[in-house]
Amino acid sequence: MLNLRALIVDDSAIVRTQLRNEIREIVPDCHVFEVESVLEAGRFLLRGVPDVLFLDLNMPNINGIELLKKFDSVLGGRRPPIVVSISTDMRQATLDALKARGAYALLPKPFDKSKVAMMLLRVVKMVQSRRVLIVDDSATVRSVVKRIIKHSRFKLDVEEAANGADAIRQFRIGGFDLAFIDVEMPGIDGLEAAGEILYSSVDAHVVLMSGKDDEAIRRAASHIGVDFFLKKPFYARDVDEVLHSLYSVAETEFVTMREPDVFEEPETNILYLP
Repeated sequence: MLNLRALIVDDSAIVRTQLRNEIREIVPDCHVFEVESVLEAGRFLLRGVPDVLFLDLNMPNINGIELLKKFDSVLGGRRPPIVVSISTDMRQATLDALKARGAYALLPKPFDKSKVAMMLLRVVKMVQSRRVLIVDDSATVRSVVKRIIKHSRFKLDVEEAANGADAIRQFRIGGFDLAFIDVEMPGIDGLEAAGEILYSSVDAHVVLMSGKDDEAIRRAASHIGVDFFLKKPFYARDVDEVLHSLYSVAETEFVTMREPDVFEEPETNILYLP
C-alpha cells in the first residue's frame, strides 16, 4: 500500500487548512505535515523527506525560491521530494526560476479542486516503486546511466546486467518493470534482448540506448515494441520525459511528454501481370 507523505509550507493557516483538507479528501491515507516558514521547512527536511512538497513562493523573510537554492545542502544527498509551487505569481521570470531550481509543477492560488486532484494523481504514479534494469557491457556506462536514472523524479529501484543474456534471464525470473538496454553489445545485442524481454514480459517496457542516432535501429526497435530510444549522452530530464509518457503521467509546465517512435511502412509498388 502506498504511504504518501506531503509537506505544506505556507505562512497562511487558511491556505494550509484548505490544501490539507483537499489532499485528505482525494488521498485519505496521505500523511500531511504543515509548517509556516522556510526555516521550519528546512528543519523538517533535515529530519525526513516527504514524497511531495507544496511550497509557497511569497513568504515573509525567506521566500520559497531560497529554500530550493539550498536544497542540496539541506538534503545531503537524499532523494529530493517532488516540488509543487503554490503561488499567485505566474510571471515568466518566476516560472524560469522554478524550473532552474528543479520544481516539478505550479499549483495556482486560489486552489482548483480538480487541479489539486490531477497533481496528486501524478505524484501517486511517480512515487510508486518500480524496478529498473540497466543493461550495458561497460561497467562505466552502467554506473553513469544509473546515476542519471537515480536523479529521475520517479521512484526507481535500479539494478544492472552486463549483457543481453543476463538481462533476459533476470526478466524471466520476474519483478522488473523497465529496462534501459544498450544497442551495441557483443553476443546478444540490445535489439535481440529487447525482443526477448518484451515477448516474455508483456507488462514490461524497454528503452534502447545508443551513441548512434540510426534510423534503421529506431525502425527495428519500433517494430518489436520498443517505444523509446535515447541517444547517449542523455540526462535525468530525458528520462523523466520518457517515464511520463510510459506511465501516462500528464505533462506539467516544466516537464513534457515524449512521443514514441512510430514508423509507417514504406509504400511498395506491386506489378500485376495479366
